[in-house]
Amino acid sequence: MDLLEAILLGLVQGITEWLPVSSSGHLVFFEEMLGIDQEEHVLFNLILHAATLISVSVFLRRDLKKILGAFLVSRENMDAEASKNRRLGWFAIIATVPAAATGLVANDHIEAVVSPITAAVALLITGAILWFAEMPRLRKERNELTLKDAVIMGCFQAFAIIPGISRSGSTISSGAYLGLARELLAVFSFLMSIPLILMSIVYGLFVLESSSIDWGVTLVAASVAAASGFLALTWLFDIIKKHRLRLFSVYCWAVGGVAIILLIG
Repeated sequence: MDLLEAILLGLVQGITEWLPVSSSGHLVFFEEMLGIDQEEHVLFNLILHAATLISVSVFLRRDLKKILGAFLVSRENMDAEASKNRRLGWFAIIATVPAAATGLVANDHIEAVVSPITAAVALLITGAILWFAEMPRLRKERNELTLKDAVIMGCFQAFAIIPGISRSGSTISSGAYLGLARELLAVFSFLMSIPLILMSIVYGLFVLESSSIDWGVTLVAASVAAASGFLALTWLFDIIKKHRLRLFSVYCWAVGGVAIILLIG
């Protein structure tokens, strides 16, 4: 892998990890086009994931500071705000359980059947999920998150184990279906990604076999992924508040459709 290829993959990872267009699906397409064997670059991909973890941690730094601070406060000294932040932190951890369990059970089976064509079809499904998320709500938006909401959003996140199904698209859309206020569902969707990404990195390192990479090239790619990821988060947060998810529906349908035509043509 040369420097330009690494930078391109870093840019793709950073942008598509957060925009609801499926980073895994896009990486499948780009690695296919560049002739890159993903199994030979596991460590490289883990480092890119660590870079996107940094970007979301920086973006949510104020929320994370409040949540971590709430966990350090004793019950006797806890006020309503700290209690709310601690509950939000626990909900984010609980919401990770369905995806983590699904990954442990089904990851090998998914990898056995994944291909560019399946990723393309899954992108079409992501487009539909995002489209219906913008249907008019039958009730007012809620500013309170419940345990049931967190579990449902976590179950939607579990579907993102399939390349082409967007993690952020699934969680944001499920939050919209539940009637959550847009800013709340955006923050929680990003927040619940943190323990999942962290666990995937730890798991990846645990099963990683000996691997050698060009650290100079990799660190450049990781820097690109972190910077582009932060910009993507900022843009997406604004888009969610303005109810424009259908823009990504059209994109997913276009990319998925073109990919299918090229792959079967």
